[in-house]
Amino acid sequence: MNRPLACAAAVAVLLLAGCGTRGGSGSAPGHAANGRPAAGRVTGRLLLEGGPIRLGGRQPGSRPIRGLLTFTTAGHRPVHVRADRSGVFSVRLPPGRYRISGRSPAVLTLSNGASVTDTGRLLSGREWEAPCSLPVSVTVTARHNTRAAVICAVP
Repeated sequence: MNRPLACAAAVAVLLLAGCGTRGGSGSAPGHAANGRPAAGRVTGRLLLEGGPIRLGGRQPGSRPIRGLLTFTTAGHRPVHVRADRSGVFSVRLPPGRYRISGRSPAVLTLSNGASVTDTGRLLSGREWEAPCSLPVSVTVTARHNTRAAVICAVP
């Protein structure tokens, strides 16, 4: 074999070797082995702020509450995730931009639109559990953890 032909063959072998998959997983970067986009994780806490004035004229500080968080994004069904008594939640989601809203049995909305906590609960009137937080936006990135705090504010 002459020298130019041997060099061309060596270059071709090196180029073909560089076309293989990384790590032997057979998946494209940012995708799982099944070809779907790799998920990211959102972790955080559901917190209650505000409430009845305590002795000394101060409102209570932020505190964790249990509840249900709803993650929504265009073109997909909402994903519901529970926050435990310590307010902690965690969910794996496909990459994208999501809106998170929270609700809790500790916060009820009355028919007149007022919100109360279970510690100052009114016994009369029509009440139901409604979203208690303003929506929070979060961007999920493949194979990354994103933190979010969802705050239910009551007067």
